[in-house]
Amino acid sequence: MSNNPPPNYESLDHATHGPVTVDPNVGHDELPDDFKYSTTIISCEFPIRQRFMARVYAILSAQLLLTLTFCYAATTSARLQLFLLRHTALYVVAIIAALVSCVWLALAPRAEEYETEPADGRRATAVPWYCLARRGQYALLAVFTVAESYCLGGAVMFESRQIVLNALLVTAVVVVGVSLMAFSRRFQIALESATSIYYWLNLALLLLIGIGLSALLFGGMGGWLNYVYGWVGAVVFSVYLFVDTQLIFRKMYVGDEIRCAMMLYLDIINLFLSILRILSSQNNDD
Repeated sequence: MSNNPPPNYESLDHATHGPVTVDPNVGHDELPDDFKYSTTIISCEFPIRQRFMARVYAILSAQLLLTLTFCYAATTSARLQLFLLRHTALYVVAIIAALVSCVWLALAPRAEEYETEPADGRRATAVPWYCLARRGQYALLAVFTVAESYCLGGAVMFESRQIVLNALLVTAVVVVGVSLMAFSRRFQIALESATSIYYWLNLALLLLIGIGLSALLFGGMGGWLNYVYGWVGAVVFSVYLFVDTQLIFRKMYVGDEIRCAMMLYLDIINLFLSILRILSSQNNDD
């Protein structure tokens, strides 16, 4: 992992009021909750930004390591392959678990946002059941990662080991290259431009989902269409990775490292699947 600092983007608030100062010796868990969830990363000093970046990529690395380990086992272990083939219903369970945990992590408010002990003597606000404390976020992220790994293992099991390794290598090169571009000041994009890019990316993603569901239900995804579908997906998720890498250090809060890691994980996994589809289509044509 590179020790280069995250991009020091410019913003109106940052330029006007200066960076938020915090004792660099204070650990992340010792930071007050009102600071974690009311202060964006861009407005913090370099030690806080560096610590945030390290936590995001540590969580992301653990997710990718778990997924890579399961996929390796799915391509090499005959016993695991037999288990996956005999328990196809678990794919449905894994897909539902991944969707629910992903949406829950992305949209649910945090328990720390509610005042359980108001200082002015007011009545404490009850924390809704769907709110997530820090431990709950990690637990739900673990469920999401395991479910995604199970689904991905079933996908790579039917591909040759050489194609999977090639797709993994290409994905690693693209991820490193795109991440370095996102950290570079030369490729800095304005927040307004990022919002516009997200609009078109979401439209492209909906199109990909629609085509994928149509192919799943009615077939017809083969030959050149499968190849083009893979290329479009690779481009879309490469741009997603670029934009997300920039925005997590500009719009996200100090306590949002779990959500940020999940965003990057989804970009990388979907990029890998798109590249795997491209290489698999080429191999079938040969």
